[in-house]
Amino acid sequence: MQSKVVIFGCNALSMEVALRLHESAWDLTLVTKDKLCLESVQNRGFKVVEADYTDDEELKRLGIGLDVDVVFTLFEDDAQNVFLTISVRDLAPSLRIISLAQSKDSAHKLKAAGVSKVIDPYEISGRKIHDMLKRPLIAEAIERLVYGREHLNLAEVTVTEDSFLDGRRLGELGLSKRYNLVLLGVVDRELGDEFIFSTSGVDHKLDRDDVLVVIGPGEEIERLRRDSLSEGG
Repeated sequence: MQSKVVIFGCNALSMEVALRLHESAWDLTLVTKDKLCLESVQNRGFKVVEADYTDDEELKRLGIGLDVDVVFTLFEDDAQNVFLTISVRDLAPSLRIISLAQSKDSAHKLKAAGVSKVIDPYEISGRKIHDMLKRPLIAEAIERLVYGREHLNLAEVTVTEDSFLDGRRLGELGLSKRYNLVLLGVVDRELGDEFIFSTSGVDHKLDRDDVLVVIGPGEEIERLRRDSLSEGG
């Protein structure tokens, strides 16, 4: 019997999870309140439902507390993931819940709310970033195996002198809004290739030759690369 999975949230990560599970023939439902996202993913081959995650009755209609085996809470806002986890845990005390940590403090809150497993993209990417810097050929092989899809990639964008990135602080970039990219952090060349996570609380000022490490759709990464070559901005 197939495991029944419900994924909440409509973004690059939730789509990647959904596509991977769909390929493995899981009984999958993706839930969103975003009508535009709903329309854009309806032809992906898996079930997509518009539902209000704050309504317990709608959660029950999705099968939570009845026949759902796993829930992914993959909203881009920590508060939404925490709220949904509490609601799901109340309806299904033994259900497996997997959630996304958006900040260094959120993992503790999610576990306290009842999450079974926390996905920390910053922790997961740490070793891969090290390999990108120290062992590029191995990292390239891993890239093809793990991030094989064109629409979701991990990439480096180098800051060039006098570009719109030069002199900016990490907090000013707004890559998620401008480019639909997640900023994992920056490699500071002046500090001996030290990697500074975007969740570290350090609002790092970018300089020439610093390297942004981002994850997201390939076309958005290329757009950022093109824009990073332009002055001002």
